[in-house]
Amino acid sequence: MKLRPLILSLCASSMLMAPVALQAAETNPNIVHRQGIFKTVGGHMTALKSILVLGFDAQKDVSYHAQGILDAFAHMGNSFPPGSDKGETKARKEIWEDMDTFKQRGKDLRMAAQALKDASADKAASLDAFKKMGKACKACHDDFRKKKK
Repeated sequence: MKLRPLILSLCASSMLMAPVALQAAETNPNIVHRQGIFKTVGGHMTALKSILVLGFDAQKDVSYHAQGILDAFAHMGNSFPPGSDKGETKARKEIWEDMDTFKQRGKDLRMAAQALKDASADKAASLDAFKKMGKACKACHDDFRKKKK
């Protein structure tokens, strides 16, 4: 067995894994899980913006992205248990101080995502529903997400 190809292969593999290792600095599984969910939702929101606001010709994909948001939040589970405010998180302490309002904001967002999915065949109705969903996101961010510095 030749040693050089093996060493080169191992070096290449470790270089590819380095970004993953850097991203995995947070060890609180609740934080890591919910951040993954929110990144997924953010991706769908960006795609929806390209279709409904910027004019990307993919109206047929609106339903897919709305469903993706619904699916992502369906897997959120209990990702905000007591103690999961410790670590690299944008979650504000108000989540745990007013869990009922926080959960209601989540319900409001899911209802807005469902309304978007229901309106997905009509561009004007989709845009209106997308704006309402954005307002539901903002309401939660305003009360429960740390502000950017």
